[in-house]
Amino acid sequence: MQSLRTKAAVLALALALVGLAPGVSRADTLQGQPIYAQNNTNRTIWVAAQYVPAGSSSFVSDGFWQINPGERVLILYNNSRYIYFYARDGQGSVWTGNAASGTVRGETLNMLRRDTGTGYDPWTMNFNP
Repeated sequence: MQSLRTKAAVLALALALVGLAPGVSRADTLQGQPIYAQNNTNRTIWVAAQYVPAGSSSFVSDGFWQINPGERVLILYNNSRYIYFYARDGQGSVWTGNAASGTVRGETLNMLRRDTGTGYDPWTMNFNP
């Protein structure tokens, strides 16, 4: 029969080893849909979005991501079926809508609404000329 002191030592060792094991942070368990922006124009564009970040249930507005001509860039992880976009280039072209207004860097933007589906498969917003 093990003594009480031996049982306590084994328990202490087990707890110490658990403390040394790699931890799983909250960020490791968050799910979000990867959202890409594809610039199909011959000019650099700047993209803003209104979306629900992974681990959240509230929309935020963020931007501007710079996307070079022909480039496809991962810009965010969305935790909602819907996402809203606004984009512009340096020559006055804009991709806008009337689905939602978002404020990005002090500027109110009218945004396009897109349905990205119910899963977490990667989704791409194409910005065409």
